[in-house]
Amino acid sequence: MSRALDDRARILEALELAGIRTATTGQLSAPAVLVEPGDPWSEPRRLPGRATRWQLTALAGRADSAGAFELLGELVDTIDGALRTVPGCELPVWAKPTDYTVTGVPYAGAVATIAIQTI
Repeated sequence: MSRALDDRARILEALELAGIRTATTGQLSAPAVLVEPGDPWSEPRRLPGRATRWQLTALAGRADSAGAFELLGELVDTIDGALRTVPGCELPVWAKPTDYTVTGVPYAGAVATIAIQTI
């Protein structure tokens, strides 16, 4: 397995251990976090290591639901806690909440890009 995919596997494992539903495609059931390659995806850092970036899209309930943004805040807190357990992982800086459409369904969500250092 490539280092980049190993990094993704470590992120997914930490999120799943924290009880967070994860997805790497648009097939998901909210609340969940969608984990996709970030941009730039991979760069050299402290050679021979590399850093990979991953875009996290936290999706709470339906965008029109009264408690969607409260659920989104709780989801972001749980994601942050899970990522603290991944060695070499930076904590996310979350964009402001907005509505995202995934496979035609609107969700309240927030996006962040994280970097994870590999050796």
